[in-house]
Amino acid sequence: MVKKTDASEVIFVLPKNSKAFKTEGHFATLEKERGEKSITFLCLNSEVNKLAKQYKFDVLSTASENAKPKPVRPKSIKQDVASPVAVKFSSDDMDDTEDKLENEKETEPLDDAPYGTEKDESGDPIYDEEEENIEGRAIAISAKTRGMSDVVATNPSKNIRIAQKEKKSVNITARKNKDDDIQSVWNTKWSDNLWSDIPKPNIKNSKIFRKFKLPKKSAYGIGLTAAVALFTFVLVIFLTAGSAKIEITPRPQELNTQLKVAISPNFSSVDKSFNQVPGQLFSISKSASDEFASTAEKDAIQKSRGTITIFNEYGTSPQPLVATTRFELIQEGKASGLVFRTLQSVVVPGMKIENEVVTPGKKDVDVIADKAGQLYNVPAGNFVIVAWREKGDTARYNKIYGKSSESMHGGILGKAKVVSEFDYNNAKEQLSSKVKSEINESLKLQSAGLELFPNFGSKIDSVESTAKADDAADKFTMTISSSIVTVGFKKDDLVSLISQYIEKTSGLMVVPDKLELTYKDIAMDTTNKILRATVFIGGNAYAKIDKEGVVSNLTGKNEAQIKEYLDSVKDIDSAKIELSPFWVKKVPKNKSDIDLSLTF
Repeated sequence: MVKKTDASEVIFVLPKNSKAFKTEGHFATLEKERGEKSITFLCLNSEVNKLAKQYKFDVLSTASENAKPKPVRPKSIKQDVASPVAVKFSSDDMDDTEDKLENEKETEPLDDAPYGTEKDESGDPIYDEEEENIEGRAIAISAKTRGMSDVVATNPSKNIRIAQKEKKSVNITARKNKDDDIQSVWNTKWSDNLWSDIPKPNIKNSKIFRKFKLPKKSAYGIGLTAAVALFTFVLVIFLTAGSAKIEITPRPQELNTQLKVAISPNFSSVDKSFNQVPGQLFSISKSASDEFASTAEKDAIQKSRGTITIFNEYGTSPQPLVATTRFELIQEGKASGLVFRTLQSVVVPGMKIENEVVTPGKKDVDVIADKAGQLYNVPAGNFVIVAWREKGDTARYNKIYGKSSESMHGGILGKAKVVSEFDYNNAKEQLSSKVKSEINESLKLQSAGLELFPNFGSKIDSVESTAKADDAADKFTMTISSSIVTVGFKKDDLVSLISQYIEKTSGLMVVPDKLELTYKDIAMDTTNKILRATVFIGGNAYAKIDKEGVVSNLTGKNEAQIKEYLDSVKDIDSAKIELSPFWVKKVPKNKSDIDLSLTF
């Protein structure tokens, strides 16, 4: 039954002589069925309460568990009770209600027991257990009334104390019929304060208040005392209160000097002895490539040119080749008849054999087509040496050969499209700007929070093009590679080095916002990872001010004395002093009341 109920909390109200829960077996069975529910017992029988506590059930106490209840006539209990109505009582209201119920219990006469009712030794009537068991029904409390664990349903004939564990507001649930509103149930207008009709005691007219009432004459004494205290307080404030706000502008001096510095990730801290500043190394490389159309056109007779790489797999000895050595293009595994000649003599290194792995020797050489014309503007391919094929030297023919990684270009015979100087330079400018922009963006992201020399940028590493100016080509592809190696640093570290240098050489103090810095002669030593530069230092530095000494000399001085002292300090360019409140004419003697600041 307990397990099936929807209520999260169950209260068992038992009469003192109830047959239920007389043994440990009853509690053991209930313990198995309790699940996650909260179960509470209310009973006058101390043995039942003891067993309940033993099995860790909650027990509600009454005014006296051992007191013998006075007999009253049992009244019929209506089963169709009202639906829930929430009424909030404070803890103090609950205590007043207990006292009232206690008094009514003592004064209200009991009805006589019905004729034939059995009585005990004291003459009190004894009712049947069946009638008493009406009170022994279980009360299920839903999750909505979880805050009512300290309140129990009671029978009007029982004198049961309402116990509370702590002082707090308690929700009490009653029941009313669905068709009735709350006024019809209580037969009165509902009020937020249940005790609003109870008259409040008049403390002012109470005997205790009248007993300690002061005579009228003492009021004058109190007023006089208050006036004297107020006057004394004002006088103390007038004599002691006061503050001074002092703003001093130190004497400025224009700077015009320079300092050579070294910045590197090899340095761990600022070193004024060697003018070293710690930094972070950045190395970024980017490349950009694009295809461009040729805009010029001309009549010409021109041979195609290019570069091939000669490979030597014939032997470990070098192989010399004279200028004009013929190399023929192989197309689809066959000789094409398109011959190119070397422009200079070369010696091709011999092959190397290490751990049975053959590495051929190789050498790059420039070649020119044997004849003029666009026919020789061939794409990258394989080349063989014609002389060894003609001599029948098959070994050298197969083991010494050439390869090109780019197409041959520049061959013209008649009118043809030509790469103009403008086409070439325009392509180079566009790609250079693009690759530098990519490097700067990458450097900006990587060096966030660090300072970089503004006049030090990336450099162009290489420019590669399938055609050069005046080469015959309808279009050409250019690729530009660029990189930067630099060191970023914290500006505060550089300013600290400059500050130490200026203080050492001039005895002045530096204000970072007043410095004007420019950088020249920037050079990066990539081998040692050191960035060197000359820093030109301009702007103003300022005379050093002994703030503690100034405060000590100004305490207690009036206007004339203040002016005389400030005029005598040569390092002070100007000063402003504010005394408050308005009646204060001297600088306070308490140093904590003096606020001195420097302005620049």
